[in-house]
Amino acid sequence: MNIAIRFVNMPKPGGKFGSLKLTDGTMIMCPPDLLPMFRAGMQCEIQTKQQEWGPGNVVNIATSGPLPPLGGQQVYAGTQGANLNQGAQRSNTGFVPRVVQGGGLPPKSPDQERMIYITGIVGRAMGSGKFAASEIPVLTQAAAAAWDQITKLKPVEPANKPMPDEPPIPAPSDYPGAG
Repeated sequence: MNIAIRFVNMPKPGGKFGSLKLTDGTMIMCPPDLLPMFRAGMQCEIQTKQQEWGPGNVVNIATSGPLPPLGGQQVYAGTQGANLNQGAQRSNTGFVPRVVQGGGLPPKSPDQERMIYITGIVGRAMGSGKFAASEIPVLTQAAAAAWDQITKLKPVEPANKPMPDEPPIPAPSDYPGAG
């Protein structure tokens, strides 16, 4: 049977068969050990058998993986067999993604950027499991203070100011026990 595969579906939990949904809408049931041989967009020849699953319900079941074409040459675009390293050829659906410079989203206001930053910091801190829900206000205040500190304008130091070779001498009040 010559098939053109639209979807490859894995078996449901506890199920014995996956399925191959074909481009014409028909479904072929497939044992799980054969499923890795098929890819969406693939066209190939397979062997099938028919089986009755309940009264009046006849299903097609795949009994082989993709068969080599006659003459030994691969003529089907997208046929990879069991080679899992190659991607399947995509069918042309006519979809063309629209690309917009700058991501297509309007720029965020400074308040929105601030809230995104604070939410991210607090969310990561809470996700670490090291903080209780009662500490959210404190974390929020700390994140807001950090945002304010990193975004405030800092005066630019002149580049020609020499750096000292020695650290400054500490004040006497910096020593422990000094009073």
